[in-house]
Amino acid sequence: MAELLPSINVGNSDYLTALQQNSTSTVDSSANNMDQDDFLLLLTTQLQNQDPSEPVDATDFVTDLTQMSQLEATNDMNDSIQAMSASFNNLQAMQGASLIGKNVQVESDQFSHSSEQVSRFDLQTDEPFSDITVVISDENGIVKELNYMDFLSDNEKTSWDGLASKSIEWDGLDDVGATRSDGVYSITAYGTDRNGETKSIDTVVGSRVNVVGIGSDGSMTLTLATGEKVAMDTVREISG
Repeated sequence: MAELLPSINVGNSDYLTALQQNSTSTVDSSANNMDQDDFLLLLTTQLQNQDPSEPVDATDFVTDLTQMSQLEATNDMNDSIQAMSASFNNLQAMQGASLIGKNVQVESDQFSHSSEQVSRFDLQTDEPFSDITVVISDENGIVKELNYMDFLSDNEKTSWDGLASKSIEWDGLDDVGATRSDGVYSITAYGTDRNGETKSIDTVVGSRVNVVGIGSDGSMTLTLATGEKVAMDTVREISG
C-alpha cells in the first residue's frame, strides 16, 4: 500500500516538524500553526496507512500523544497569560485615571503653584550642608529667595547638624511682598558642603497630574501640570 506520508517516521525527533510542513497544503495559508485537530487528523491518517508488516511501536505512539498534549497545554497557557496581561493593563488604566487632578510629590526643579495654596518642598541630600538657599523663579527671573534656616525653630537651629531634612514652604509672595499668580515656577536649592564648596541640592516638589499614560509593558507615565512627564515609580506622595 502506498504511503501518504513517506517522509515521516513515528517517534522520530523531526515528527512534529514534518507534520507541520505537510499540513500547510490542507490548512489556510494564513494559519502557520497546527492545532490539536490537525495533529490528530494526520496521526490517524498515518495509522490507517501504516505498513502492516511494520506497525507503529506502542511506545512511540504514546510519546507522540504526550507531545501533542504538551503542545496543547502550552498553547492554553499562552492564551491565559495574554488574557492576564490584558486584564492587568486594564486595571492599570483604571487606577491611573483616578490620579488625574491629584497632587503628587516628585523629584523635579519645576512645580505648579496656586495662589490660594502654600507650595511645599523637600530637600533631598545624604550629606550635611550649611548656608542653604532656595531660589524660586519664573520665566522673567528670580521671584523669591528663601533661607533654609528661617524654617527651623530655635531648638532645631541649636541642634542642627547641617542635614537638609526639613520641608520648607512658599506662601506665594515675591521679594516685594506681592502675591504671585497661578503658574509654573522653577526651584533651585544649593548650599555649602563640609569642604566649603557650593553644591546644588535635589528638590521634591508638588504638582498636579493632568494626563496618565499606560505603556505596552504596563508601566505608567504621569504628565504633570508643568508639562513634565514622570514615571509612576518616582512619585513620593499623592494627595487630593
